[in-house]
Amino acid sequence: MPTIDSNIVLEGSVIPGKFHTAQDLSALLTERGIDIAVARSARAAMVDPIAGNRILKSVLDMNPSLLGCVTAHLGRPKASLDSIKEHLGSKRFVAVMLAGSNPIEPLNPLIADEILNGCRRYQKPVYVYSPNAACVAAALDLARSYTMHRFVLISMGGQDWDAAVAAAHQNSNIYLDISGALDVRKIPAAIEAIGAHRLIFGSGLPVCDPMAFMGLLDDSNVRPNDRRRILYDNAVKLFGSEADE
Repeated sequence: MPTIDSNIVLEGSVIPGKFHTAQDLSALLTERGIDIAVARSARAAMVDPIAGNRILKSVLDMNPSLLGCVTAHLGRPKASLDSIKEHLGSKRFVAVMLAGSNPIEPLNPLIADEILNGCRRYQKPVYVYSPNAACVAAALDLARSYTMHRFVLISMGGQDWDAAVAAAHQNSNIYLDISGALDVRKIPAAIEAIGAHRLIFGSGLPVCDPMAFMGLLDDSNVRPNDRRRILYDNAVKLFGSEADE
């Protein structure tokens, strides 16, 4: 079955020099049976959005199986807006990630507003890292305010996945990436609450192994049609034709 991993991280390994190149990522994706992946830059999220996103672009240019997610650092709004203007108009960049200074704390809504206004013209999905209920609540507020954007809750609330499911139930412009907690209850609960059409496969590679979340799908007894939606079809609809090339 074709598979799109919507959530991998360039330079995201805790091991220096490991999985930091196009060749490393390509080899690992092939080994794990991933056909296409959407990559974002750890450097852009932690240090420098301009340099990180440019390095990511150079990796995309060398690997046609990779698509990009521009990372906007809310602590560096001007640099982030400049990077959005530089890259988000490209077909190879299919999403934008909002990153705060502390990934486990909710985003600052005032600065997020500035970035989201800068993204309006592109109409590409917005990733929000949501590892806990507080971050989910902040993402829900943004989704309610910016109904023209589609928001992807990366990590699906972590251990608070029920909060992420509730948020998606309340707002139809919220999608859930199935990474985060390896809790066999969360995918069936999400399908029951919102259907399978707003769930997308993501792993957080290289910190997390895609096979762990493949196993989570197996253990969740997801129907074949829903499994295909989660692994592939939903991402194609969310990201557009570039994900199907």
